Amino acid sequence: LGDDTQGLACFLYSAILSRGPSNVHKDMESFDANVKLMGQHNYCSQEMVNLLLVGKAVPHVFDGTKELDGLTLNGISCSTEIGFFSLFEHYRSIEVGSLLKNPKYPVWVVCSESHFSVFFSANLDALEVIVYDTITASLLSIWQNSEGSKEIDLYYYDELAKQDETIRLSVSWKNSNSHCGKGPMDPSIDLTPPLEHCIRTKWPQAVVDWNGSDPVRGHLDLRKMLIFISDSLISKASAHVIRHRTLLGS
Repeated sequence: LGDDTQGLACFLYSAILSRGPSNVHKDMESFDANVKLMGQHNYCSQEMVNLLLVGKAVPHVFDGTKELDGLTLNGISCSTEIGFFSLFEHYRSIEVGSLLKNPKYPVWVVCSESHFSVFFSANLDALEVIVYDTITASLLSIWQNSEGSKEIDLYYYDELAKQDETIRLSVSWKNSNSHCGKGPMDPSIDLTPPLEHCIRTKWPQAVVDWNGSDPVRGHLDLRKMLIFISDSLISKASAHVIRHRTLLGS
């Protein structure tokens, strides 16, 4: 959008008006009129991300609904065209459901280290084999070489980092036992690039080749990370307390 950020605001307004302000507020599961799509320090909430991805400002990314103490928590209710990966799932803070992990198109918005970037797979027609995954009921575009190993190329782009090089990651399953899919809970002792953690939330035993590019290891700021998730969690907890009081008083 260039240096003029008004286009981004107009895009958000368009999404809100398309859904309808009253429907957006209902999606957000809150009786608190002060709950906002924009959180502290100008971080967008998960509700805003979901509004832009699936057209509903629901606060969760798991599939369907879940019951908690008599409350119904709403997640993603239908198949999506664009997917979503989150580093927070690696640290077991959230659960991203199969609907967002297996979108119609091989494009995933990536939430990692307090900002958003994107993975995508290009030139699907060039892939030699398309395998239907009966478990997730989605089309997985996978290339299978003569040795029987599976591989898919993911391109990565980060606008915030002013990326000017092509970063292509080859994701393969040549060594299915080399990764367990869950890393150390303490980020300070985990040297694995965060993007690889994001990839393994979908493919737990994947081997990632950066094809000569320097791995994007990032600089994990735990304070920013906690602010990024706590604002959303606090607003959800407040909403649930208010709802409990409303139900008890009715």
